Amino acid sequence: MKPLFKEEKTAKSRGKFWKIFLLSFLLLIFISEAVLALLLRYLENAAIAEDVLTVPLYIMPFVALLFTVGLLHLAKARQQKVQIIIDSMNKVAGGDYSVRIYEKAKTREFEIMFSNFNKMVEELSSVKTLREDFIREFSHEFKTPLSSVHGFAEILAEGGLSEEDRKKFIKIIVDETDRLRKLADNTLILSKLENQQLAGDTEIIKLDGQLNESIIMLAPEWEKKSLTLSSDLQPLTVRGNRPLLMQVWVNLISNAIKFTPEGGEITVGLKVRGGRAEVTVTDNGAGIPESELAHIFDKFYRAAGAEKAEGNGLGLAICKRILDLHGGEISVKSVLGEGSTFSVMLDIVE
Repeated sequence: MKPLFKEEKTAKSRGKFWKIFLLSFLLLIFISEAVLALLLRYLENAAIAEDVLTVPLYIMPFVALLFTVGLLHLAKARQQKVQIIIDSMNKVAGGDYSVRIYEKAKTREFEIMFSNFNKMVEELSSVKTLREDFIREFSHEFKTPLSSVHGFAEILAEGGLSEEDRKKFIKIIVDETDRLRKLADNTLILSKLENQQLAGDTEIIKLDGQLNESIIMLAPEWEKKSLTLSSDLQPLTVRGNRPLLMQVWVNLISNAIKFTPEGGEITVGLKVRGGRAEVTVTDNGAGIPESELAHIFDKFYRAAGAEKAEGNGLGLAICKRILDLHGGEISVKSVLGEGSTFSVMLDIVE
């Protein structure tokens, strides 16, 4: 990759240096003599005028020389600092995100520039790491169902299967393609949400009504597992994007259904806590190991024991991003063997 900035050739730089030096030196002598001439007009005593004139004629060239050298030294030091920034930026442009500027800055402006440069490279390095992790994790999640589809399609193509086996393999292919579809859909949803800074079109929402709606929508799933799903919902209103918040409740309740054993219990609650609306979804499933709670909202992360369950590890990441856009919070408490409680906090609108 070509550098963003071209460095000046050494010989050319030296030529410019001496030109500036001589011009500055001559200019300072000229200015000093002009100032002396003006002073002489206002000096009435000839003896004093002669003394004033004689001494500076000898010392002023040296003063001018020292002043010029000092200015050029400062200019050169400044140019070196700028060159450090240019060299560092060229390295970053070439893909090296380990670059940091540790040069001691003698001025406030360079101190700020060096500090901001280091922060920028830190952010770029983090983005690069996240991108690489995302590609690796997405590739892994995509490859698994694709391998299943390919394998069972080959078996079907060979023929010689019983009708029962043929139907079983076709069902596996349908399930795996559906899993791929959901993975693609959720990845696109999360990507879109991560590029949003606002929740979009918002309105006043009766939160108790929306939670009831999501419970009814998922009734076939929890009834199929003979689960007991109860709710205790205080009438509260919030402002939000209706489809996005609905997706949060559907994701949380679906997760509870997924990880609660047959005949288990799920409770959905809504109350005021600390001046905000708190939604809780509690199950008596297997629970989540304490060591994994910190990663539960990461993209593609699946807790131990969740590998066999349907999903792609994006549901909770989507919930968190939606709530971030609403100025809300989401947290989880869990005890192994006893179950989990997911808690969502949102601002109340009167």
